[in-house]
Amino acid sequence: MVATGILLAVRWLRAAVPVFAELRDLGVIAGSPGPTRRARLGLLWRESGVPADQAGWSDLRVGAGRWLAWLAAAAVVIATAVGLVAALWLGAASDAEMSRLLRVATGIDGGLWLVASILVGAACDAILWREAAAARALGVFIPLVDAPGRAVVRLVPPILVFLAGTMVASARPDPWFVPCPQASLTCDGMLVPVDHGATSAATIWIAYATHHAVREPIGTLAIAVGGPGGSGLADALAILDSLDEDLVRTHDILFWDQRGVGASEGRDCPDAGATYSLARPGAAAAETFVGACLREAGADRANPADFARYATVQAAEDLDSIRERLGIDRFALYGESYGTELAQAYAALHPERLTALILDGSVDLTRSATSFWADAAHGFDTVLGDTLAACTDDRDCSADVRDPTRAYRSALGRFERPRNVTFGDHDGVVREHRIDSVAIEAAVDSLLYDPAGRMLIQRAVAAFDRGDDIPLARLADSFAVADGEGGVSFFSYHAITCADYRVSPTADPGDLAAVVAAGAGAGVDALRTDEVFATPFPCLYWPYQPADSARPAPLTTTPFPVFVLSATGDPITPVGQGRAIAERLSDGYLIETAGGPHVTFGRGESCVDRPVVEFLLTGTRPRSRVISCPGEIAEAYVPLTPRSVAGYGDALDAMIATEQELFADPDYVLWDGAAELRIGCREGGFIAITPATIQDNIRFAECALVGGLALTGTGTYAFDDGAVAWTVTFEDGELDYEANDDGSRVKGTWQGKPVDLSG
Repeated sequence: MVATGILLAVRWLRAAVPVFAELRDLGVIAGSPGPTRRARLGLLWRESGVPADQAGWSDLRVGAGRWLAWLAAAAVVIATAVGLVAALWLGAASDAEMSRLLRVATGIDGGLWLVASILVGAACDAILWREAAAARALGVFIPLVDAPGRAVVRLVPPILVFLAGTMVASARPDPWFVPCPQASLTCDGMLVPVDHGATSAATIWIAYATHHAVREPIGTLAIAVGGPGGSGLADALAILDSLDEDLVRTHDILFWDQRGVGASEGRDCPDAGATYSLARPGAAAAETFVGACLREAGADRANPADFARYATVQAAEDLDSIRERLGIDRFALYGESYGTELAQAYAALHPERLTALILDGSVDLTRSATSFWADAAHGFDTVLGDTLAACTDDRDCSADVRDPTRAYRSALGRFERPRNVTFGDHDGVVREHRIDSVAIEAAVDSLLYDPAGRMLIQRAVAAFDRGDDIPLARLADSFAVADGEGGVSFFSYHAITCADYRVSPTADPGDLAAVVAAGAGAGVDALRTDEVFATPFPCLYWPYQPADSARPAPLTTTPFPVFVLSATGDPITPVGQGRAIAERLSDGYLIETAGGPHVTFGRGESCVDRPVVEFLLTGTRPRSRVISCPGEIAEAYVPLTPRSVAGYGDALDAMIATEQELFADPDYVLWDGAAELRIGCREGGFIAITPATIQDNIRFAECALVGGLALTGTGTYAFDDGAVAWTVTFEDGELDYEANDDGSRVKGTWQGKPVDLSG
């Protein structure tokens, strides 16, 4: 539009400037000839009419108009700049809040163009009036006309901009506002009511993604992730990799970000959350966290009713809005951990829309907040006890630590007051790390969710019993770093939890004493994991809690089968909750794993996956209402290795120990494999692991996993057969190491002597 205006202006000026130059030569336009093009254009705004020294009171003379010309030019530049910036920024916006702001800017730009058009028209009229005044001074009457055309011509640009701005401001955001994780997913979003049960026109933006079946789908499976505060879009690729291939080929798989999370107008307070997770539980820490979190997330606590929007029942209606938008009649719904709360809420609201319900790591919605968290505290204590007992029953573990329960208790006592422990960071620099018992307990609680994490607890406790604080300190330090890096939104976790549960059992919403008394009555004070019960304390200081403690009615009779997946090793949703849900169902199936992780589906265990997948593919229900599956409390224990190079018998022992320490490192065990991993070596240096298509690439950078052996070199870990190979150099040697299912081999130079060993 600007370019068209410039072309019209140039065409008009090419005709006007020679006329004004001629009038100047005749003395009826002020000024003398100038050599530059700018000077010639200046004629259009100089004084015109009867010369000043000849003009009487009745003669026509028009003053200079440069200020109007500059004002019109400035208005055009500003309108152009605002329009371009808003349009380009709008295309790059990644969240709905910024999108709305830029749409408002686009609408304002329409007003700026209207002002610019009026000023340009006024400047054009002023030029023509000067021409008429100059002509009249020569005795020629020129009527004043609109230029460069009629008024409607000048109104076209602002009208077009106004219409475009109106369409942009009123339209829904387009798919590019949804950060799609991969091309195999189709991402989009929609505006849904803030309160599905009210008449308010307020809306909130919800983002979703679909992985389409290879051919015509036989069904749709929606995935409700855990947290609360987990991002379905962020977890989509990992979940797809874990699902049965036939299921992914035949079904559309739906993911979405719950309101307040990720791309669905997400908020978070990672700094406040990381600080709170390492604070000693109590009223002061909880209240401080709430204030810091609300400030960091930009949430206004002055309007408590606004926080009710995050309730799970609203999120369940959001899911139904997505279903309707996609034209899905019925679908299967899988929920994991907190996702089982959302899944049950949806099933109660829209049972006619479901073909199956899969609850994995199930939350019994009939439990109050204090009942749930007391049960969880007992669950963590039970799994911790089972983890330490499993060490006693394991030959290798019991050889490293005779009494793991006593050793763990002793470790907490040693770190009751903060202590400095020195070891290498991810950048390879050896530093002191301040560690206390609160950080250790937080790390242990996090690791109890999974058999791999429980093995790390066993190794750290065994190392502590042998006088080595570093493995336990590294667990605590790794948890502190990871807890501040995201995964689950701290703001959304508490916003959703506090909107769903009234934590205070009395009329006083901040009655901490009553909550503590309820925990004591449930026996929480006697547990090693009593800190778990303090998890909902921030709700006592959150801007919103429900008015009463009423809980939803349980699911009983459903027009679809319900698969309840539980594990005896689940600390946060103990197996008793899954059993209680399954017992109430008319068409329910309990799939229970001995030991096992918090969430069991999609982990490659046929006993767990097969009944669910068979129903989704063929509609065949299991023959038994209860299915028992084998599992383990902890993964196979990796024995401790010598802490000095002098403790190794030969080069092969040293390389095998290096492999063991690498793959039993906490950072590696908990790595998601998505981006490069840096592992700090205890005596300095680091290991970098970079994921590739068929293997992980390994790089040693002066890595001293033990004293006196700093390794530098490269290697690989192959996915298909688990083969490991690397070439490393060190102060007095160089070794080529290979290991696979057939054994291990090393050759090269060790301590200045040639070696070639197999085992």
